[in-house]
Amino acid sequence: MSAPPGLWGELKRRKVFRVAVVYAATAFAVLQAADIMLPRMGLPDWAMSLVVALAVLGFPIALVLAWALEVSPEGGIRRTESDAASAPAAAAPLLGKRTVLAAALLVVLGLGLGAGWFLKPGTPEPIAANESASDAAGAGAVESAAPQSLDKSIAVLPFVNMSADAENAFFADGISEELLNVLVRVEDIAVASRTSSFAYKGREIGAATIARELKVNHILEGSVRKSGNRVRITAQLIDAVNDRHLWSETYDRELTDIFAIQDEIANAIVAALRGTLGSGAAGRAVTVQADTDNLDAYQRYLKARELFINREQLDESVRLFEQVVALDPEFARGWEGLAAASAVIVDWVAVYPSIDRSEQMALAGQAAERALALDPTLSMPWAARSLLVSYALPIDFPAALDLLDRAIAADSKNASAHLWRGILWFNLGFLDRALADTDQCLALDPAYGNCLRWKALAVLFQGDIDAALALYQQGMANGFVPNRGNSFVEPLIRRGNRFAAILLMRERNWPLEVQQAAVATLGDGAVPPDFDALAQRYPELQSDIGWRLLLRDYDGAAAIVAAGTASFGNTLVEHWDPAYQGLRAAPAFQRILVLLGVPAYWREHGYPPQCRPVGANDFECSP
Repeated sequence: MSAPPGLWGELKRRKVFRVAVVYAATAFAVLQAADIMLPRMGLPDWAMSLVVALAVLGFPIALVLAWALEVSPEGGIRRTESDAASAPAAAAPLLGKRTVLAAALLVVLGLGLGAGWFLKPGTPEPIAANESASDAAGAGAVESAAPQSLDKSIAVLPFVNMSADAENAFFADGISEELLNVLVRVEDIAVASRTSSFAYKGREIGAATIARELKVNHILEGSVRKSGNRVRITAQLIDAVNDRHLWSETYDRELTDIFAIQDEIANAIVAALRGTLGSGAAGRAVTVQADTDNLDAYQRYLKARELFINREQLDESVRLFEQVVALDPEFARGWEGLAAASAVIVDWVAVYPSIDRSEQMALAGQAAERALALDPTLSMPWAARSLLVSYALPIDFPAALDLLDRAIAADSKNASAHLWRGILWFNLGFLDRALADTDQCLALDPAYGNCLRWKALAVLFQGDIDAALALYQQGMANGFVPNRGNSFVEPLIRRGNRFAAILLMRERNWPLEVQQAAVATLGDGAVPPDFDALAQRYPELQSDIGWRLLLRDYDGAAAIVAAGTASFGNTLVEHWDPAYQGLRAAPAFQRILVLLGVPAYWREHGYPPQCRPVGANDFECSP
């Protein structure tokens, strides 16, 4: 009688080692398939953790069962010692051949299904625009700028300034902006707008969360350290869906290589998104041209542009752009920036009362002409020239619209050009066209606060007060408060929300006496005050027609327009607000439109739906 086998021999006899090997191999295959399929099935992140936990917990259970339920040579299970004693000495295969073959086929099938699921074209999640019940008004008129697929979509986050000098933050932001502008030119890559991406500056939020909120699949982030004439730029591309780094690189160069660095980063990103990174299969997708060899001019340009885009210190932006073109008179983008900043600041006379409007308009015109002479493909100089046309009363609407059409033809992604064209349609009473352009502006740049505000205004003037207030509140939640706020005072008072209306008037810096008069007139039906005496007590209101319309001083509003002192004459649209009862039947309404040059445009190009000609030279509009 032979001695009983030791523990090691018993483990071998009961096939425990073989079970461990087969279990480990099978678990590995299952985990690989789960890692591929679970994210594409839309399951939460903890689903993969659950699969791993079950696989780990199942391992000791499989070993215990292998010991307790010994597998016979025929593939059956022996449960008694007598059964084990009668077993042949030679160990048979762990499982029958058919069972092994079936298991192998199942593993191959599972991996094949996982690979097929992974390679299947995904259904892109639509990029949501700001929606309301009135969105149908612009449907069909605007081609959506949302990408057809998110596979090649990216957001360029502002690079972190690692320099000792905080002033270099402008340089870091500028490099991010430059890369974004380069990537926008690549046809098959969808790039989140600058306004949307830069909203995350300084916020501690993970890449996956940012990508989900911006509806992109990839994030480009990095840092910039600048010291003297040396610059170190670190960039990394993240696949936010699968939480993995696709590419990263550090560039430690002389500042003179800044354009070459941008070129290398942009092409590496395009290759990574197209799946050709490191394969040598892709040609150069973009080329970054050094459009100035004066680094001092370029650094000042980056700062001036950031100030202009953020609408911060516009007077400083103009001054810096003037320095840029003085340092390099052949720098086309410097002249473009000077044209845009000088044209826009004219419309901000309430914020910069000391500027010479005539001087700024002349400067903007000269800069736009010089920019186009150096580079006829630029877009913003055309838009700046349109603003200049719209500042002169009566407005030459055909010329202003044509210039904006040319700006959009030069760059269909110029969101500001779409907004400014929408404002001109507002002036002319074509609210449906205005809404279409604001929708297009938001499709291009969902975080563009002024586009959202003008859309709210279009929706309000079309009578959907609930949707308009929702859009206005959305802008306020994002910190965009005062612009066009006077049009929302009355709806709030009419709905009994006097507290919100007073806060809004306070944000617009209306004196307490005017606030009280508005509440009394609109909420209590009180007799309006002596407007002229009120205006004399508050000289800052003498060029603001908003409060006069609100208090139903229509003649006083028309007189301000006639005197040419109305603030924002080119954006004067309050007279289209249907809340101003009786305005469209009042002589003041026709006076305002004639002063703006609106009827002249109608007679040549057609009337909006709410207006019609009366005789050869007259017109009327429904309330």
